[in-house]
Amino acid sequence: MIAKRTVVWILIVLLAAEFALAGGRKLSPSSGWAPMFAAWGYPAWFRVGIGVTEIACALALFIPRSRRWACVVLLVIMAGAAVTHLTHGEPQRVVLNAALSALIGLLMRLAKAGR
Repeated sequence: MIAKRTVVWILIVLLAAEFALAGGRKLSPSSGWAPMFAAWGYPAWFRVGIGVTEIACALALFIPRSRRWACVVLLVIMAGAAVTHLTHGEPQRVVLNAALSALIGLLMRLAKAGR
């Protein structure tokens, strides 16, 4: 029980850090994300929306009642990112999306079992 709880908290901290940092970088116009989103055909507001959503979900991972929804939203973002990368000839970038999705899925499974 303690080991599972420890793994859940490690996953929460790792995923929250990753998505808070990634979201923060998307909010910075000088980060390099702005030209990538534009090249993929997305408007500037979409990049900002994804960044804000990633940060909000990173914070929500720490709240047990909102954790499941945060995971679902992050999985949707990762699926969208994977589709974007695949349709724009960037299959190597999908590896990170898949790895993060697997960790999110593991968190969902372990957190659900801990209820």
